[in-house]
Amino acid sequence: MGGVVEVGRGRASTFAAVTVVNALATGLGAALSIDMRLEAFVEVGEGYGLHVKFEGFRPKDSRLIKACLSRVAKMAGLTDGFKAEVKLKSDVPVARGLKSSSAVSNAVALAAVEALGLAEDSPDRKLRLALEAAVDASLEAGVTVTGAFDDASASMYGGLTVTDNFKRELVRRMLPPSNLKVVLLIPEEERYTAEVDAERLRLYRGAFEVAWHCAVKGCWIDAMNINGLAVASALGYPVSALADALEAGALAASPSGKGPALAAIVEEGNVDSVRDAWLSLDGTIRVVDLNDEKARSCREGLTG
Repeated sequence: MGGVVEVGRGRASTFAAVTVVNALATGLGAALSIDMRLEAFVEVGEGYGLHVKFEGFRPKDSRLIKACLSRVAKMAGLTDGFKAEVKLKSDVPVARGLKSSSAVSNAVALAAVEALGLAEDSPDRKLRLALEAAVDASLEAGVTVTGAFDDASASMYGGLTVTDNFKRELVRRMLPPSNLKVVLLIPEEERYTAEVDAERLRLYRGAFEVAWHCAVKGCWIDAMNINGLAVASALGYPVSALADALEAGALAASPSGKGPALAAIVEEGNVDSVRDAWLSLDGTIRVVDLNDEKARSCREGLTG
């Protein structure tokens, strides 16, 4: 095993998010962290091989997990291979636009950073190392086109993040009012990023740029509504569903990511009316809180 690195166990908990500005057309995005969690346990040791156990969900394959571990192992100087056991527990639906891939890659990378004892003297650097590894791994595994730095940063740092994905720059982070809720309509249909016609989204490039600049200025509600109209028009989602939510009292409504989930930002007093407006649509309705906390992690030493 190359490098002198103490191996061990690490745990991490990250969050889902919803889209405020879709970055597929421009590389400029914004995302809002929500209180739907994904937990990862990683044990790294000498040898070769990977064993992954899922609880509550099952991704399409394990390429993303392998890529995350390889990136962090390289950071730690493990050049001659390693073996790893990974356990994942999640209540984030896969391939619905709720940033499950970012939550997975962040959690696995952060737990691996803990297991290998990286950046123990700096919690902020620890998060950044894991975030960089997660974004690199997501590109390598083909689960994102832009690197999804907006989604990954919201999942890792909490709050609302506005980003330049190609530069991996966090342009602004905000904490929205605590009295807001997110009403989600989650269809059974799965839709993966690789299946989305990005050229259709690029037809609305100007709208996405306007939305992003609104978000930079702090007008993220307006940004999300502009995004909603553009994404729905480009990808064929019913604009009427978004209008129904707004008419029922939502502040903003939009497909999240490439969908098919719809997300509405709602003040507490209007949650029931927005939920009722979507009851006739196909899918499960969930009401979740916003999340303003950073990802959590800890290290556990090996025994025996």
